[in-house]
Amino acid sequence: MDPTTRTRLLAINRAFYAAVAEPFDQTRRVWPPGKRRLLELLPHGDAGHPLRLADIGCGNGRLAEMLDSRGTPVDYVGVDAGPRLLALAREHCAGLAHVRTRFVQADLATAGWADGLGDPAPVFDAVVCLATLQHLPSFDLRAAVVCDLARLVAGDGWVVLSAWQFLTSPRFTAKLIPWESAGLSADQVEPGDALLPWAQGVSAVRYVHQIDHAEMQWLAEAAGLRWVDHFYADGKEGNLNLYGVFRKGSPQRRRARKGQRREEIGGRC
Repeated sequence: MDPTTRTRLLAINRAFYAAVAEPFDQTRRVWPPGKRRLLELLPHGDAGHPLRLADIGCGNGRLAEMLDSRGTPVDYVGVDAGPRLLALAREHCAGLAHVRTRFVQADLATAGWADGLGDPAPVFDAVVCLATLQHLPSFDLRAAVVCDLARLVAGDGWVVLSAWQFLTSPRFTAKLIPWESAGLSADQVEPGDALLPWAQGVSAVRYVHQIDHAEMQWLAEAAGLRWVDHFYADGKEGNLNLYGVFRKGSPQRRRARKGQRREEIGGRC
């Protein structure tokens, strides 16, 4: 993907989240089945050693509230690019009993975004990035960010990714918006890229990419992460999100589905 197209798609999503922050927050208050399952998979901390967890693309802080329900201590850092969503996250999490929160504004599409977490960057027992990589245009950018996530994890710590499987749902494929409406054409974007509408409270358009099982596996393995578990959950269909659970460790044999370019990306992690 050329830099001009990537910049255009990033601008679409920045405008989207600025426009829909309030209704987006209102629709992200329930606890979906997939995130409930994550609560069972993530490790627990104790009084002497709280679980150190980074929520990258934290939105309105819903995961911090869910973690608080477990009743064990967590040092939580939420990262998001949207100032209004971060403000809402701080409001929602102000009274948590077991989770100590810190929120950081950072744009994952900007090189060095993790520098804003501290100098040196803190190390976490678990890093989660849920429904966020799908909004990063170009395989190269997604690969670079997964490498960043892996670097934030200590030892054999945990990384959890999730991605929206909208192309498997006829009700979403029926809503796809032509690229021409954004001044783009299909040959400027990558397979799996799409524009979708939002019509809850306000009307807006967002860019999204479907990260399927094969792409998620490649991204993780290239970053030195190994599969532990994966599952599908959420949505009316019960399978609209793919969750991948990984541990840090030696990368398995890479699957160069797109040839040498992917090997080069993996080598940069």
